[in-house]
Amino acid sequence: MILSIKGIWILIAIAFAIIEAATLSLTMIWFTIGAFCALVVSYFTNSIPIQIAVFLVISFLLLFLATKKLIKIDRDKDNTHWVSVDTNIDAVIGKRGFIVKEITPQEVGIVKVKGEEWTAVSLNDNETIKIGSEVVVKSIEGVKLIVEEIK
Repeated sequence: MILSIKGIWILIAIAFAIIEAATLSLTMIWFTIGAFCALVVSYFTNSIPIQIAVFLVISFLLLFLATKKLIKIDRDKDNTHWVSVDTNIDAVIGKRGFIVKEITPQEVGIVKVKGEEWTAVSLNDNETIKIGSEVVVKSIEGVKLIVEEIK
């Protein structure tokens, strides 16, 4: 069985849609749309280079535009320098949370920060932090937050 170019574009679009559904990263969706645009172009021309160009241009253009809209970019007050925005793990450093499972010198505890639970240890090695205590995240080591009790 030989697939037509239209069938290939449909398979490419489906593949990107499946990858997007599996990752939920909002990146592959733009390639899915690009593949559908190339499919539409394939009805008007048999030129594979034109179809590939449409696929690439549409996909990367949408990816670029969506990235600019979805990623918050801050500027300083004078609008002269770009300021980096902490994302993912770095975004919890300096944030306050509360202890869900007691932290002892012998045991790792659990802290809730920004609605998420993390394993945590105390900044002071010989300190016990009780459940419900308010803490501030000082740093991150691997997947554990290093916290200090707010007294």
